Amino acid sequence: MKYTKTAAALALAGFVAMPMAQADVTLTGYLGIGLVGSDADGDAGNLNMFSDDSTINVRASQTLDNGLEGYANYRTDFGLANGGGGDGDNIHLGIKGDFGDIRIGEVPDAIEYGQVANDILSDIGGEERGISYTGTFGSATIGVNVSPEGLLAGDKLGGGSDRIGAGIKFSAGGFGIGLGFGTVGDDSRMSAGATFGLGGASIGVAFKDFDNDRSTISAKGSYSIGKATLALSYEAEAGDVNDGDNKIRFDASYSLGGAMTISTRFNAFTDDSDSSGDVSDYRVLLSKDF
Repeated sequence: MKYTKTAAALALAGFVAMPMAQADVTLTGYLGIGLVGSDADGDAGNLNMFSDDSTINVRASQTLDNGLEGYANYRTDFGLANGGGGDGDNIHLGIKGDFGDIRIGEVPDAIEYGQVANDILSDIGGEERGISYTGTFGSATIGVNVSPEGLLAGDKLGGGSDRIGAGIKFSAGGFGIGLGFGTVGDDSRMSAGATFGLGGASIGVAFKDFDNDRSTISAKGSYSIGKATLALSYEAEAGDVNDGDNKIRFDASYSLGGAMTISTRFNAFTDDSDSSGDVSDYRVLLSKDF
């Protein structure tokens, strides 16, 4: 939803900010609260309340003197823990036009372009501090990002993770292919995946290699009919690190209208090393976008 300059400034900052006079300011958010349970040792049979990355996001965009679009984004993540305090996230500035999108701050990671079948065990990429470029050319999207090694995480001037990534995604006729590769420190990483969608059904498979004697293969299938969506995901690890670990996830959601959804999730994790054993957990969540 969109606010005038005065309304947005008063609601978000408590004063009228003159530079916002010509900017298009958008306030969006998400709130999810639910119950979660697990059969882990010490927690079996207990139901706990939790919040699911509840967020408030502010985005401002404005046409620059050269006709390009400049934008800024700031998100605050909230939780029920620690008195509901918030943390800043997804903070970035950017300029975009027909040439593509250049962003600085917290940027997308092109290494994960092939991560198309969920990441329920291991996420090969992530939002990193650095600079990125994304461009779309016909059915293809390319991306590159650089996150120099910086100050310690959490410092206000903190840097990235010594990461370089590049990737390409292609989609046509219901088919999609993604490939991402790069380095994190001295390790090389790669992801590759393919998707296919028809009507309300979709399926995706993916392979990820972490270059530290660790790789994963994953698959995800989903089906939507009316206001209901069902999804089943599976991921397994191989290599000297976490060899034999696997996880399966079932998701079901139903739209109640008014951007409100009720959903459930069941996870089953198997640890072949027996270091933590087999664990399952489940949750029921009520959420609303605004």
